[in-house]
Amino acid sequence: MKSLPADNIYQRLCDLRNGTGKSQKEVADELNIQASVLSRIERGETKSVSHDLVIKFAEYYNVSTDYLLCISDVRIRRNVELEELGLTNKALLQLLQGKVNGSLLSKMLEHPYFPVLLDIVNAYFTEAHNTGFASRNAIIDIGTANIKDFIKEHPEHRIEGQHDIRRLNAEKVTGTEADLEKIKSIFLSMLKDIKKEYDVPQQDISTEELKNQIVTMKKQAIFQKKKKPSFNENDMSRIVMGMFQSMGMDLDEYEQEMFHKMMVHMLQRKR
Repeated sequence: MKSLPADNIYQRLCDLRNGTGKSQKEVADELNIQASVLSRIERGETKSVSHDLVIKFAEYYNVSTDYLLCISDVRIRRNVELEELGLTNKALLQLLQGKVNGSLLSKMLEHPYFPVLLDIVNAYFTEAHNTGFASRNAIIDIGTANIKDFIKEHPEHRIEGQHDIRRLNAEKVTGTEADLEKIKSIFLSMLKDIKKEYDVPQQDISTEELKNQIVTMKKQAIFQKKKKPSFNENDMSRIVMGMFQSMGMDLDEYEQEMFHKMMVHMLQRKR
């Protein structure tokens, strides 16, 4: 089961720093604050953290201020400028209007070959490899010229020589042609990998397993209630989320936030 996020800004700042592998002094120096200040904040010895520091921490760790303030469990900043993504307004509109399969697009973007594919596509557009292949083709031309000279001196080897000339000429290729072949090869390889994910049947759990999960969830809720008298809908929502994740539900951070809000809303309605 995945660990649940910390429920206060002090612990979250400590976890984020530990995630970078940096010491308090290193982070403090980079943020231009005193190490003792950061130490007190992480230990929870300060009553509050100023707005300026919250923003500074959020920008430094590249997380949302809502995440630091425990308003949300989603780390990523939701309001990302289009310029940062490199997307045009038209591209974003295609996504928002549902004209593009967002799930499939995500799988393509997540594939390890995707950056390589874009590099080769860019080389194809800019004809970056043409010079190198032109030099290679020039060497082939020198080779065929030598064979022609050899045929003139030795006519009895004419058939073999012409065969060698045709074979060498067949190996001549331009940079754009080579790039196209690479693009096709990588793209097809990506599609095959993604198709494997679609071919894997969705695994369901048995009724008995579900019952056991529910019993475990109830025990956790009772334990947390005794341990924490202020146990509320937010805490219960996290327990439910943990149960679903242990059953194999794979949600990204945004989906987790939406699920959390829905659960809190449903639990509050039960009051």
